[in-house]
Amino acid sequence: MIKVVNYNQVMQKEIKEFIVSNMEKELDVMDRKIFSKITEDLSNIEENYISKGGELLFAYDMENKKIVGTIAVTTENGFPILKRFYVDKDYRNRKIGYLLYSKLEEIIIAKGVKRIYLTTGDELGSAHRFYEKNGWKIEKDNPGIYLRDGAKLYKKNLTKPKSDENIDVCTKADILVEAIPHIRQFVGKIMVLKYGGNAMIDKVQRENVIKQIVLLKMLGIKVVVVHGGGVHIEEEIKKKEIEEEFDGKLKVVYEKTPEQEVLGETNAEIVKLLELQYCKAIGMSGNDNNAIKYKKSKKDSNGIQELKSIDKKSILNLIDNDYIPVISPIGVDCDGNLYNDVNADTIAAEIAIKLKAKKILLLTNIDGIIDKKGNVISLIKKEKIQELINDGTIVDGMIPKVEACIRCLENGVERTHILNGSKRNTIIYELLSDKGIGTMIV
Repeated sequence: MIKVVNYNQVMQKEIKEFIVSNMEKELDVMDRKIFSKITEDLSNIEENYISKGGELLFAYDMENKKIVGTIAVTTENGFPILKRFYVDKDYRNRKIGYLLYSKLEEIIIAKGVKRIYLTTGDELGSAHRFYEKNGWKIEKDNPGIYLRDGAKLYKKNLTKPKSDENIDVCTKADILVEAIPHIRQFVGKIMVLKYGGNAMIDKVQRENVIKQIVLLKMLGIKVVVVHGGGVHIEEEIKKKEIEEEFDGKLKVVYEKTPEQEVLGETNAEIVKLLELQYCKAIGMSGNDNNAIKYKKSKKDSNGIQELKSIDKKSILNLIDNDYIPVISPIGVDCDGNLYNDVNADTIAAEIAIKLKAKKILLLTNIDGIIDKKGNVISLIKKEKIQELINDGTIVDGMIPKVEACIRCLENGVERTHILNGSKRNTIIYELLSDKGIGTMIV
């Protein structure tokens, strides 16, 4: 388990003692400017960060008792500066950088910070992409602190979200009235939600997603949830040190593996959370009664195992009996071999097509498709998607998501959406307001 620890609020004796007694072993990993002489005197942190109104966060591996990342903000020349953003190389595929950054921004916004700066060198293009995707704007190229080409000074304006307490009753009523035509077109329709990303990791975000699903159900919308395992699977595999056997982009499973265990646990947890909100839900795996079947040894043009069938009747039967189906993306072939789709977007798309869904929503960790200037593309036609892939605007994990959306649109699904599931009430905002908040592909 990875815990983000705020140095200002460290109360766990175990963590504080570890920091003091073992930091010398970490100095080759962490920035020496932060931790110099920390084993002798913790005042170094107070002097350089806390006393200047800064914050210092650690990502701490509770099981292995190891600090695996850090991020800090301090004040220089009257301006808050992001400093010391680092994640251990063995942990960089586990969204720890995102968790650290999100928590830090939440803390400094609450303190009233309006603007923050950072400088980056030219070593990692991925760092530039990370900041640009998270709303940072380039203030200056090659700032004086760096003399190399590619260095950049970034700035981000921070705004504190309005709390519900600051919204008067009339405004709340206006919001409900605005939602009426949107609700009317969805009542009685099927909507497929692919649930993944950071919203599955953070407890508060997870509960927020669940409550939004329950609200959709109460409004008369027939919701089908398809989920992945993501970071939880990676953690379980590392813990058990199991090597995976790959077949194209799908993992071929011949016996019970961490994927199946994690997906089973995730499925059960989602069902439990829905039931705690007095909502009927049933979990099902794609290998239950061969609900999801693949064509043995046959792949599509992307190297993904082709689907043979999806048991539409079983899913519709659950919907007709007032349940929310919660589907795990494991499937079988004709010989009983189990397959686990890596990202679940493919399965969610195929289920939406089979059920003739009105909409499909894919939850992820970013706000939608981001253009070259760092702005969210709120609406885009499917014909334009390939251009954005070719010019590098759409990259990495966003590609299978947009491909899933295009396949849905070409097979009868009316609208497709890509949303940041970790943002508060993003599903409701996208579906029931005039503006929307993510990317809709039509």
